[in-house]
Amino acid sequence: MKKIIFKALIIILSASALISCSEKKTVGNEFVVKGKFTKITSPIIVYFTYQDDQNKPHKEEFISKNGEFEFKGSSFGSAASVFFMPYVEGYTKVDIDYLNKVGSLLNKLPFNTMKNFFLEGGTYEISGHNNLDTAKLETDSKSQDLFNDYSKQYKELQEQYYQLKEKKHVADSIGSRDAKSTELAAQFKLKEKQFLDYPYEFAEKHSDSKISLLALNADLVNFDAERLSKAVDGLSKEVKAGKMAVELKSIAEKTMRNAIGKPAVLFSLEDVNGVKKELAAYKGKFVLIDFWASWCGPCRAENPNVLKVYNKFKDKNFDIISVSIDSDRNAWLKAVKEDKLPWLNVIDEQTADKSIGRAYGVTFVPSNFLIDPAGNIVAKNLTGEALNDKVEEVTK
Repeated sequence: MKKIIFKALIIILSASALISCSEKKTVGNEFVVKGKFTKITSPIIVYFTYQDDQNKPHKEEFISKNGEFEFKGSSFGSAASVFFMPYVEGYTKVDIDYLNKVGSLLNKLPFNTMKNFFLEGGTYEISGHNNLDTAKLETDSKSQDLFNDYSKQYKELQEQYYQLKEKKHVADSIGSRDAKSTELAAQFKLKEKQFLDYPYEFAEKHSDSKISLLALNADLVNFDAERLSKAVDGLSKEVKAGKMAVELKSIAEKTMRNAIGKPAVLFSLEDVNGVKKELAAYKGKFVLIDFWASWCGPCRAENPNVLKVYNKFKDKNFDIISVSIDSDRNAWLKAVKEDKLPWLNVIDEQTADKSIGRAYGVTFVPSNFLIDPAGNIVAKNLTGEALNDKVEEVTK
């Protein structure tokens, strides 16, 4: 599943001009990120990604001719990355021929490395020869060691979890029921608990660290809404003041409001012809509200299955409303046509206060809600055979 972040789920690209070096000290959430690489002698594109102090994502870029660069901005606390791409005069990354021009260079230094760090107010100096992975990071921020510890532990647990998950999937697919498969199931259950518990345990132990917000935001696919809400409440006053904390609390509350058994949020959105359509008009029917996007691979892969379910049950008081979270209306319309979706297709509002996806607490796509004739949620996030089985059950 692709995780989405309505604060951004999508990275907004914005070019940034190099600001001349300055000895001005940072204030509050202001940061300066400087780089100096002595063995980079030809032009490169330097990319810098982070979230600002309003929790909005940024991807800035600068053409460096001598391995030096500088970025400035403000961040409450964000995971940040710096990486390089080859620069070819006359071409930009959006040109079709760009990748052809730089393809042979991408597996060579310095283009196969990245520097990740925790960004907040302060000065960051990255220096080295031509390799970001081994580059030295100097900063007056006091959070880097804790961020490194958190990242290392999270990565280890994540890798162990997914390795066991894959092994268990293979064992389940062949119907293995021997002692070895039983032991594997027990190992997976334990590792799953450790992996899912770690962000909450970290946040409880480091309630005064902004890194706890990154931990709690790490996996909003498998989160427990009530637990997330309590975890945010347990953070220090300063950390809770951050925009991410406010949004995490909001996501948790909206998810709890959209739990199974709760009334579905009513909405009115534009269809493919620009005409407003209302969920209220479907009262008396079973309705699958399906959140998706044209750019979401898993969504497009699931559409044939959704179409199969629709054709099977459309004459049994069942219907579908697909809600696209696309920002590109033309891409949405093209995908609707390509995937041959015959039911009502509407597009979500892009502003946070009007977004139906936000109102439903959606944090990833595909994501769906099955509504009964009374307008209550009876199931969530059904795919594959599970969708067919549930619709068959309720429409009998």
